[in-house]
Amino acid sequence: MESVSDEVILVGLDGLGFGEIGQWIDGGILPTLSSLADNTATDLKSTHPPWTPCAWPSLLSGRNPGKHGVFDFFKQEGYEKQLIERSDVDSPYLFDVTAECGLTPVVINYPITHSALNIENGAMVPGYLTSEDTPFHPPHLREQYEAENGKYRIYPDYGTDDDPIAEYVDVARHRRDIARFLDERFDWDLLAVQFQVTDSVFHDLDDREQIREVLENVDEFVGDIIDLGDDDTTVIIASDHGMGDYDWTFYVNSWLAEHGYCETTEGEAQYFRQQKDKLKGKSDESKSSSTMSKAVSTTANTLSKVGLSPRRIHSALESVGLASHVERILPADALVAAQNQVVDHENSIAYQLLFNSLGIHLNVEGREPHGMVPQNEYEEVRSELIDELKEIRDPDGKLVFDDVRPREEVYEGKHVEDAPDIILFPRDFRYDVSGSILDTFRRNPHKNHKPEGILISNRDLNVDPEKGASIYDIAPTVAAELEIPVDTNTDGRVLTDVEETVERQDWDELAGDYASGGSDQDTSSVEDRLADLGYME
Repeated sequence: MESVSDEVILVGLDGLGFGEIGQWIDGGILPTLSSLADNTATDLKSTHPPWTPCAWPSLLSGRNPGKHGVFDFFKQEGYEKQLIERSDVDSPYLFDVTAECGLTPVVINYPITHSALNIENGAMVPGYLTSEDTPFHPPHLREQYEAENGKYRIYPDYGTDDDPIAEYVDVARHRRDIARFLDERFDWDLLAVQFQVTDSVFHDLDDREQIREVLENVDEFVGDIIDLGDDDTTVIIASDHGMGDYDWTFYVNSWLAEHGYCETTEGEAQYFRQQKDKLKGKSDESKSSSTMSKAVSTTANTLSKVGLSPRRIHSALESVGLASHVERILPADALVAAQNQVVDHENSIAYQLLFNSLGIHLNVEGREPHGMVPQNEYEEVRSELIDELKEIRDPDGKLVFDDVRPREEVYEGKHVEDAPDIILFPRDFRYDVSGSILDTFRRNPHKNHKPEGILISNRDLNVDPEKGASIYDIAPTVAAELEIPVDTNTDGRVLTDVEETVERQDWDELAGDYASGGSDQDTSSVEDRLADLGYME
């Protein structure tokens, strides 16, 4: 039996899968990951959907979304959406329990950790989905760090044309630098550091050599972080999901509209691209782009009055091979402005409400503010819609979905009823499922999330090489290595040889008040960043 370590380093690398970086690990191009992979290197099965906002809470809690309640970047408020934060995650995180057990966690950049900055021991630097100027815990740490190292950056400038490699490397460097800074000030037991840029580069950059160069730097920074431990420190490197090729965007609300389930109306685009150039300081371009947007929108409205909606225009352009050309020459916000049709939720039977949930909501009487589906017809309507969705084929004649299931077959826990009513499983994860009202299909080659992330460790973990491990295994495994209780409500298992000797306790009882209150931060800039990476379409 391996000896239990007193320290654990948990490194999160968002969006990395062996499909995209396996050859770089095997070839030694990423030497830190390559050296650790000699012990354990396996697939890590993500949540469904395999998106950042539900996957990281699952990795940090060991619980499926049906238990912690997060299925998307946004939570549902009737027919409205609100960006999630820590208080929306109804589960303790690993480091909440670590602190309650009298150990010292140092947590850097993990998504959805704002604004629960109340751990009594250790330090917290919030990450993805918080604002750029978010406070650290303890409060004085940010000022002290920036006095020595310059302004701490959470987000890169997506889409920069100047030097994208330097932009991403600079942001990643701060993770390494602040880990060193906090290592000098805290006698930590758990050092948890997350890199978000490893995901963003695949959404933002088309040049694979640029992506490789960024990841080489991250790999070096990860090595520097590992050096903060000693020879007995357990090192676990995990990603929340993988990355790979997509072929299509499927506009599910357009399909629902065509089949009588969804009503549309003219309205303002519900996406957040319009201000992104101005936020990046490109005021002249923004003004020009705004003029173009208004012109396109006015034209679209005029054409709509004679029966030519933007969706029909796009379909016609697609049929003659011009849609992608128009998309290239028009500014992004002009295209958004032209998409002047939005879902009329109150008068619809079904719709995709959340941007990235891979799920469809039914508009149910007594549940939604203006429900249309009677409670006694819910199961019948849902079953019929599931059967229809299973048969959808793309323009090449291939099925769009591997499976379509009711939510209770996918999730378990007290928050199952917060999930979409119908859960979609795109075939081989090669389809985006968009809520925009455009053409039903758009051929759209790009990179996006895959269900298989990575798990790499300096320990020989007990993992079936064929099945891999689960994202739910990380929290109980780290807890066991720290010799703190493993959660009785975990959906994972301990991957080290201490499985039979660990103490078990309900983390809800152990962690106490781990996420009290919410923040009042302005989320508009965060939403713009999500739009820049294609998460809001």
